[in-house]
Amino acid sequence: MSGALSRQSARKALSELGVFERSFNGNSGFSSSLWRSWGYTDADHQAGLWLALVHPADVERVVHAYSQVLCGNQSQFRQEYRTRAPDGRWRWIISRGQVVERDQAGNPLRYLGSEMDISDRKQSEQELSHAKATAEQVAREAETLRRAGAIVASSLEIERTVKLVLEQLSEVVTYDTASVMLLHEESVEIIGGNGWANMGQVVGMRLPVPADNPHSEVLARRTPLRLDDVRSRYPDFRVISEESVRSWIGVPLITHNKVLGLLTLHKRQRGFFAEDHVRLTASFADHVAVALNNARLYAETRHLAMTDHLTGLATRRAFMVHANALTEQSVRYKHPLAVFMLDVDRFKQINDTHGHTAGDTVLVMLSAAARRALRRSDVLCRYGGEEFAALLPETEVDEALRIAERVRVAISRLRIPEVRLPVTVSIGISSVRLETEQTIDDALRRADTALYRSKDGGRNRCSVR
Repeated sequence: MSGALSRQSARKALSELGVFERSFNGNSGFSSSLWRSWGYTDADHQAGLWLALVHPADVERVVHAYSQVLCGNQSQFRQEYRTRAPDGRWRWIISRGQVVERDQAGNPLRYLGSEMDISDRKQSEQELSHAKATAEQVAREAETLRRAGAIVASSLEIERTVKLVLEQLSEVVTYDTASVMLLHEESVEIIGGNGWANMGQVVGMRLPVPADNPHSEVLARRTPLRLDDVRSRYPDFRVISEESVRSWIGVPLITHNKVLGLLTLHKRQRGFFAEDHVRLTASFADHVAVALNNARLYAETRHLAMTDHLTGLATRRAFMVHANALTEQSVRYKHPLAVFMLDVDRFKQINDTHGHTAGDTVLVMLSAAARRALRRSDVLCRYGGEEFAALLPETEVDEALRIAERVRVAISRLRIPEVRLPVTVSIGISSVRLETEQTIDDALRRADTALYRSKDGGRNRCSVR
């Protein structure tokens, strides 16, 4: 009796660990706790229901692998596949097993296996794969925008692009003047055009929207508008030029369902434009909208390149832009400029122990704590990985040391639930030697050397060089 109880206890313990047994000789096996947690029974398990629940896309692979183990061609079964839970949802599991007993003819008698729900892991893998694909797509787009940026990055290039498109348009649609307007909150601003005698005065002018003018009608309708006599429809319409405008076409500039502004054509002659002119203008308006949108996207991409996506701090590239400007100013006016380098102590151990997600949390919270401890005039950046750098304008080394200590203490007081290990940093401090140095490079190298002196001295401390 005690032996039977011992066997039953062993089965229960194994089941709780995700282990199951299938019997092929009429004896009863047992199911895993995972199987029962879904709502299935030991009887369902013994009847072989598990195979009927395998996802159709996985069943052929699973059956083949399982049959290879049963017949002895393979020693172990190991498969990841989807199985249907009683609520109808598909759950990913990883199942391992092998035949542990055969008869004299080699037929399987007992099969021992384990199964574990890996649905969350699979979802994470899918999200990671999607994120990777998105990142690759963003990289491709960024490279395309970089090339387009050579043309549309500056207002001068945008005006040039707009002018070239409008010159092409004039070859198929005759007009006296044309304007490209960018939409703001309560106005449209002329950013380019063609045919104006006083183009320099026209660019930059704004018209109110919404207001009693045809521009507001185009923006509200989001469709092209042709007027044979704009003054008869809008008696108070204020023309941009001293020249009288009668025939008028307005086409909204739309990309990704967003209205960016509008393109307008003007003719002194009443009733000049036809619907075919509207169609052709709308086609060219698409080119203008793409040019404007590329310029906006390029500007956003440039901003992203200067901002670390995880911490929100300046990137190393942005840091060097600030550093070069501040160094030049400090050298010119003989104003002190200090710099410090900061490195997270034993960051690899944090990642290895708690995972990279916890490591990211450390970097985010550490960055926020450092920014709070610094002054508004200081520039903090993520220099690379777990290394940070800060520019301290108008600051002598002694004061920089006090500021760095304030940062170090603030970080050492962080309590991060995901991380049981203490979070500390080592800091190296230096300053630009105004009499002999023209760049920040030597000061950074000295600060880096001081940082490693802090590391060698036991970490969680500041050193000056």
